[in-house]
Amino acid sequence: MVHKPLTMLLVAVAFMPTVAVAQQPERNLPRGVRVHSGTRSDGTLDLNQLWSRGRAEGKGPVRFTHSPMRLEDIERITPMGLMVGGHVCPIDHGYFYPKPLKPGQPYFDVYSPTDGFIVMVSHRTQLTGSTEHRREYDDYALHIEHSATVYTFYDLLTSLDPAILRELDASTRDRFTRKQMGPPIQVRIPVKAGQVVGKVGGRSLDMAVIDTSTRLKGFLTPSLYGHYAWRVHVVDPFDYFDQPLRSQLLKLNPRQVDPPFGKIDYDIDGRLVGNWFREGSGGYPGDRRDPRGYWLGHLAFAYHHVDPSVVIVSIGDFDGRPRQFGVWGNGPDPAKVSAADGLVKYDLVYAPFNSNGTPIELGPQMRGVQGVLLVQLVENRKLKVEAFPGKNAASVTGFTAGAKNYER
Repeated sequence: MVHKPLTMLLVAVAFMPTVAVAQQPERNLPRGVRVHSGTRSDGTLDLNQLWSRGRAEGKGPVRFTHSPMRLEDIERITPMGLMVGGHVCPIDHGYFYPKPLKPGQPYFDVYSPTDGFIVMVSHRTQLTGSTEHRREYDDYALHIEHSATVYTFYDLLTSLDPAILRELDASTRDRFTRKQMGPPIQVRIPVKAGQVVGKVGGRSLDMAVIDTSTRLKGFLTPSLYGHYAWRVHVVDPFDYFDQPLRSQLLKLNPRQVDPPFGKIDYDIDGRLVGNWFREGSGGYPGDRRDPRGYWLGHLAFAYHHVDPSVVIVSIGDFDGRPRQFGVWGNGPDPAKVSAADGLVKYDLVYAPFNSNGTPIELGPQMRGVQGVLLVQLVENRKLKVEAFPGKNAASVTGFTAGAKNYER
């Protein structure tokens, strides 16, 4: 199938760290996938046990009374669902971008949105499972429990507030000072609504809200996500902010459709749309020993995070590296492609937009068709795929020995 050109997103790579827990094998899971203690039979996670060590209390609605950053410090908010670089599957968090730093102002404050307990503190000084070494890492991540079901996740903090650091033991503080990598630290540090928990500067603050009282329908097989299976409980933070704060934050968000903070779950059984994982690659966690990146076996057919009318094809291994494309003619719509369609060809194109839809100028080498993705849904949850970099649909007639099988 040959189609007319369409635009897509071009942005820089971001990263969200994992919170790893002890691994154990389990039967009846997709080949190559491992699960962790605290995993239920359906592949979902008991986050009260994993993150709060069974001590979380309280149910019912949780309301956020404070912004993660001062409103006057925020330049824009990028909703979740972005696909870029190693973020092959739609990203499970959004980004709060601060305004440019003023002279003598190296950082911005980060606040707890409501009362709770910090239950996990992570410190990253290197990016494991990847050859990406473009900057020195010295980032902090926090998991904040607000009830037995609701958690806030922050990442890319430049530093922790001294009041938080004082609650950590001396050996942990020393490790952080020496920038020595280590596992996440489980703690139970009380915080109040609007309390400063850290600072961010020179990059975005990542934010996600997890509510285990809800479950996203567009993740068909949670067990494929391993210790990332908390993704099935990611919710829209705008639903938790009190007014007028909610409306004030929405003005900083370029997405104009519901849900305003974006969407990450697109799986439809028997349709092409959604996330796929190469058989034997380890599902979403992938192979952390592979220096090319855990995302190598990822594949996603989804929609632009700001303008969901735009089809995006996101590939973990396109000529050896992760790439994202729009498709010529914006079709066929992956939500309508089934096994009855047989072989389907996507002509892959770039588009002159940044993450907010602002036009940028593409160079001569980035115009036109960049390659072809040939797909065939062979069963409801089985997919055959082959990429042909540098070719167009007219020159691709069928699969070769290089085709791979994907599952979900």
